[in-house]
Amino acid sequence: MRFAKFISVFAFAFAVSANAELVGMNDQATEAPAKERSWSGLVGVSGGNSLIARDGTIFMSVRIGVQWNDIIANGAWATFLMSDVMNPNVKGQELVNYNAFGLFAELFPYRNGAFSISVPVQVGAGVVNVIEKGDEAFSPEDKFFTGEMALHFNYRVTRMLEVSIGGGYRMFAGISENNLDDMDFCTPFGELRFTIKE
Repeated sequence: MRFAKFISVFAFAFAVSANAELVGMNDQATEAPAKERSWSGLVGVSGGNSLIARDGTIFMSVRIGVQWNDIIANGAWATFLMSDVMNPNVKGQELVNYNAFGLFAELFPYRNGAFSISVPVQVGAGVVNVIEKGDEAFSPEDKFFTGEMALHFNYRVTRMLEVSIGGGYRMFAGISENNLDDMDFCTPFGELRFTIKE
């Protein structure tokens, strides 16, 4: 008799425990896992060397955009340059004031941990002014279109900071300013870039 009571109590306790466990498992199954955001905003600054009229000049660029996933990012950019250049078609130096704005798309065909290789492509438009020795002010603005393609090697230093080094080629159409033309501005360039992503 005692043995039968013991078996009954044991069976009841086991049934209650199993039911509680099943209820708990069901609660976990119905909870939707938190989704991680796949995109992140980016802000970057860069500087580099290019050739205008076959003379070395330093440019600075800023860009803002969205890294949609591991493969593609896009956004807007602006490049500024003010530099003396030696134009072989005129005597003495010319001071070039250059401003360009546009859109970019960047593809990331290769990633390995914190390292990646990317191909940024940019298109845009801008204005350039040139002042020669003896001029009192910049000449009228000369409007142009520009496009460039580059290859960058990127390293994620921290979760937010990425450092890139690379280079490419920049093309122009529409420049005919103070004995400078499109081919004087079409140039290979090197670039060092810092990007914050969050």
